[in-house]
Amino acid sequence: MLLVVDDVHVHFGGVTALAGPSFGIEPGSICGLIGPNGAGKTTLFNCISRLYQPSQGRIEFDGEDVLPRAPHEIAALGIARTFQNLGLVPSLTVRENVMLGAHHRGRASFVTAPLRLPGVRREEATLRGEADEILERLALAEVADRPSAGLPYGTLKRVELARALCGRPRLLMLDEPASGLNRQEVEQLADLLLELRGSLDLTVLLVEHHMGMVMRVSDHVAVLNFGELIAQGTPDEVQRDESVIDAYLGTAA
Repeated sequence: MLLVVDDVHVHFGGVTALAGPSFGIEPGSICGLIGPNGAGKTTLFNCISRLYQPSQGRIEFDGEDVLPRAPHEIAALGIARTFQNLGLVPSLTVRENVMLGAHHRGRASFVTAPLRLPGVRREEATLRGEADEILERLALAEVADRPSAGLPYGTLKRVELARALCGRPRLLMLDEPASGLNRQEVEQLADLLLELRGSLDLTVLLVEHHMGMVMRVSDHVAVLNFGELIAQGTPDEVQRDESVIDAYLGTAA
């Protein structure tokens, strides 16, 4: 398993956000993480990316315990994420926002960066070239020099994905990437994820409420409800699970 989540518990005061979910993700697969609002999906994301500290449990990435790691060390391990609410810098250009995703690979310091030494300029040129390749791949080259402020929401979602990819992740965590997209954009996003998974050898953990997209792209689906894992399996298995139907998917009237 590339990622192992084992008996993770998180409490906020008297509220239990996670009550011991356990599952694993195989390298090169897409795992859909679904459940009602408040089920604990984003809380789990925040534990993996080290924004939250579980009260108990284990999270391993490629055999390494990530819980002792600081948040700024996670990207260097090969983990990148997007956010439910866009985390872009409005005043920066699209290209500059994407280049931020590679900050952990930069060697310039607070001393050398302002001096614009030759090594700093070479490093910046390399990162700029990598960002431009990703922008081309995600059909964003035409807006590369525009500020991210004022761009359409669907475009900004792709910019955030591009920024995550610029970090060269092995595990890509996507928090509701289809939120706010129209039907055509959702279909295009699903195609893009499948293409990126294959061409970049990515493993994906996907939190998404758009069930059609989740069931189409996922190899494995894990279902949370009130912080507990109530089911996991293939998309077909999960869709037939009575506990999932009762808690989340629903039945016909």
